Amino acid sequence: LAIALAALARRFPRLRADGVRARLVLVGAAGYAGLTALVTWQALRAQSIVHPDAVTLWAFALLVAAVGLGALAVVRAPERTAVR
Repeated sequence: LAIALAALARRFPRLRADGVRARLVLVGAAGYAGLTALVTWQALRAQSIVHPDAVTLWAFALLVAAVGLGALAVVRAPERTAVR
């Protein structure tokens, strides 16, 4: 993800700041951890990974929304400047 963001920084000026890219990597890591937890929870409930129930689908939708909103908040937040 960090390599992809660094490559995209040439096209999108908002991604040029190291702090923005670092926070986006943290959001991605949290999303990956959430997906791992969701799949583990699904396995503990003895569900097939290809046939999830409605509760699992809702949890996945909430995870996707949380990661999307987190990424949007990072990108839209005002840039921080260093105080010297």
